[in-house]
Amino acid sequence: MVSAGGARIGPVLTGPAGRRARRRRRARVASRVALLAVVSLLVGTGTFVGGLLAAPVAPGAPPPPPAALLLAADGRQFATIQPPVRRDEVEAKDIPEVMRQAIISAEDERFLQHDGVDPLATLRAAFRDLTGGVAQGGSTLTQQYVKNVYVGNERSALRKVREAALAVRLEQKLSKQQILTDYLNALYLGNGLYGVQAASKYYFGVPVKDLDLDPATGRRNPLLALARASLMAGTAPAPSAWNPVKDFATARARQQYTLNRMVVGGYATPQQVSDAYQLSVRPLRLSPPEPANAAPEFTDYVTSRILKDPTYDEDLFFRGGLRVRTTLDLDLQAAVTQALHEVLPHSTDPQAAVVAIDYRTGDVKAMATLRRLPAVATSTGKVVVRPVQGYRPKLGFNLATAALRSTGSTIKPFTLAQALLEGQGLETSRYAPSCLLLPNRGGTPDPYRVCNADPAEAGTYTLRRALADSVNTVYVPLAEEVGRAKVAALANRAGLEGSIDPTNLSFGAGGGVEVQPISEAVAYGTLADGGIHHEPRSVTEIRTGASGTSPGQVYERPAASPPVRVVPAAVADRVVQAMTDVVTSGTGTAAQQPFPVFGKTGTTNGSTDAWFTACVPGQHLCFATWMGYEYSSCSFTQRTGTAKAVRLHVVGHACGGMHDLGGVVGQIYGGTLPARVFARTQALLAQVRAARSSPAPLTFPAPPTSSPTPDAILPSPPPRRPRPSSRATPTGR
Repeated sequence: MVSAGGARIGPVLTGPAGRRARRRRRARVASRVALLAVVSLLVGTGTFVGGLLAAPVAPGAPPPPPAALLLAADGRQFATIQPPVRRDEVEAKDIPEVMRQAIISAEDERFLQHDGVDPLATLRAAFRDLTGGVAQGGSTLTQQYVKNVYVGNERSALRKVREAALAVRLEQKLSKQQILTDYLNALYLGNGLYGVQAASKYYFGVPVKDLDLDPATGRRNPLLALARASLMAGTAPAPSAWNPVKDFATARARQQYTLNRMVVGGYATPQQVSDAYQLSVRPLRLSPPEPANAAPEFTDYVTSRILKDPTYDEDLFFRGGLRVRTTLDLDLQAAVTQALHEVLPHSTDPQAAVVAIDYRTGDVKAMATLRRLPAVATSTGKVVVRPVQGYRPKLGFNLATAALRSTGSTIKPFTLAQALLEGQGLETSRYAPSCLLLPNRGGTPDPYRVCNADPAEAGTYTLRRALADSVNTVYVPLAEEVGRAKVAALANRAGLEGSIDPTNLSFGAGGGVEVQPISEAVAYGTLADGGIHHEPRSVTEIRTGASGTSPGQVYERPAASPPVRVVPAAVADRVVQAMTDVVTSGTGTAAQQPFPVFGKTGTTNGSTDAWFTACVPGQHLCFATWMGYEYSSCSFTQRTGTAKAVRLHVVGHACGGMHDLGGVVGQIYGGTLPARVFARTQALLAQVRAARSSPAPLTFPAPPTSSPTPDAILPSPPPRRPRPSSRATPTGR
């Protein structure tokens, strides 16, 4: 048959014969394509595996994640933030043979025979899976090491190929002993522990080379090493499920399995494993000592703020090698910390917290607390110190930033500020009785009684003098007059945060006001900076990838918050003038310095809380010092008149407040020990800075003042009435 163009073509098959021919052609094409695909796969896989086999393999366990370093404002390191995992490498010579034998028995009995991949183990695992037997892993110990260090936990065929190829390559490069050493240094053993060294220290309190050592007797026992090694090795395949801390019974079952396999492997006799199992070793859960830290409360504050920032996560913070430049002044921190311990040296003294901020920026410059274990009187009269219900260990609860404590009279400057905004002046005067009654319709009691702590304290007072003397019967009705809600709103805008209840009738004297020390320092800083509020800041720069030889890359430079005006400068300056009288001739004279200081004392009923919050214009710093008892049930009284007076913590009774402490007879007020902490801080700070021979000597200029106004130019305050030395400063001070 000839086509129209003259070319000869074959006969055109139709019917069944044609269909058979077409099927044969398609089959030939499909087989060729399949063959090509198989060849390509084999070539590609061979090339990939060959590349893996030829590629260099860096031996050794992965390095421990770098810790985050916290630096003070001047660049000095003051704290190290360790990752939440513990990894401690050890040399091969320090890993006892029984530890190696136990891990081989538990994980890979043919480790010493195979070349990285064990076909028999793989077939055995597959057969168990297909027949419904007990599931059994087919990976060798070398493959598990490769998975942990090189390829990760991705569940895919490609990962298994890479894992097997790299395991073979590793076996070609390293000896069995080196592979086993690296594996034991990288092995995860639960509770954040990587490596047998870290696990041995945590679980048994000894380094892994001393697994046979009994710390109680100092004697060595090979059976003890066998028991400990088998317990650790038994948990290795599933450290979360077989964790000896969380599920000791399951861990014991795994220990028994490991001991039995050690008998099968010829590493121990039946009698030895029986005796070792009978020792029933239990984990001790011993954590390593915390690194030295010059400012633990500030470290806690910085860490919590960074982790709350969505920019960061725990992995970056704990494993990113961050270098965090903070606002901390190490000299000031040292002075504050030492002052607290000098003023409150006894274990039964009350708790305390101090925060210092730079009021121009909101930068936190120092933060320290004292937290005590309460003393409890036994039936025999012996005093012991032990935790009571509700006690939280240090840094589990930060007294400087988380504790809500009643302010007492430290709220009064904000009442004065609101009164000045309403048109009243510092010299506005009013009569103050020793007590007054306020209507309390529908409440209890009705009427509500407000008194000055000193019954003799009555007469006509200016607002300025009443602030210096902390007269409740002036400031409680003043808050009512200008509006308690307005005072609360102003204080909150200034930075006072916590629980502020303006419906409390004694609000003007601090009733219903509970705040954290840090927020009190910030709020007073607003008044000190001419009525401008700054949010607290603790971090100025964060770098990643830093090391001993490299500064790393700047990750973030948190800026100071935009300033917000809360009250006019003239109002803030007049409040500052009034608070200056508190220190020069009022309730805070114990804080006097040879340079200007202004502030306010505060004490709650019964002296359960005492405050002294003060600012130093020459340092641009505001300090909030709180002192009191952390618990709702406490009562301390003096047992003897000696310097070693014993104060009892009576559980279950209402707070009796602070009495007879630190040489102070009677109740403790904000103008006594808290003011003394401030004064001692200033003395110590001067010593520290003098020792450093600072080239720029400190100067203490006068506090800023506004343009002269009728209230800005004032006559000298009247002399303070002499008070009998036997009478304590009134409550509310």
